[in-house]
Formats: sequence, structure tokens, C-alpha cells
Amino acid sequence: MIAQILIADDNPDITGLLNDYLSAKGNRVIVVSDGYQLAQKAAEHRPHLILTDIQMPGAYGNSAYQVLQKDEATRNIPVIFMSAHPLTKLAKLLPNDPKTRFVQKPVNLETLYELIKELLPLGGYCP
Repeated sequence: MIAQILIADDNPDITGLLNDYLSAKGNRVIVVSDGYQLAQKAAEHRPHLILTDIQMPGAYGNSAYQVLQKDEATRNIPVIFMSAHPLTKLAKLLPNDPKTRFVQKPVNLETLYELIKELLPLGGYCP
């Protein structure tokens, strides 16, 4: 699978790990550190998938998601939300949308990649 993936997280250790892992799988990765940049870069680059932390400076990942839903160019981008908090605590904040998933931190990379393949069954693009 080759896709353009936007990662949004304010923890550079997490973005570094995810960037290295996804790049090694042949994906193109864009990294941002807050929800404001997430919405901006998603509109600019139109990635095939977004991987975002929920709690970040600027705007939370779920708030940035709401902004993306208002833009026809970004509303269909699949999103995987990440958090150290359990899903039961966050369920009210997250959208009930078939193109979204949740993964708890610390992220299991194999599980994450299975979710990516599920959301992008045909991959992204071929360079």
C-alpha cells in the first residue's frame, strides 16, 4: 500500500515513530503538531488518510475533524483518532462515522496498519 498520510500529534516521539514506520512501508507522510495545522495541511495536501491525536494544542483532533467535514475537498478523508484515554471515556467526543476508527496509545503498529488497510482497501496512489 502506498498512500499519503497526515499525522497530527504534539508528541515528537510519537510522530517520529509513526513517520518512520509508515514511511518504511512506502507511504508518504506529512507531520503536524496541532489541530489547526491538521485542518490547514489536510486542505492543502488532501491526504488519503489522517492519523490524529485527540488532545493537542491549537485545536483538538475531533474539532479539526469537524472543520474537515465542512469542506467538500476533505470530508471524505478517513481518520484514525489516537488517545491515551480509553474509548469508553472518549466515545461522546468522537464521530460515529464509518470512515473513522480509534486506537489507544501506546499504539500497536501492526494493529494500526490493519486499520489503515481497512480504511484504504485500494491503497492511496502510486508514485
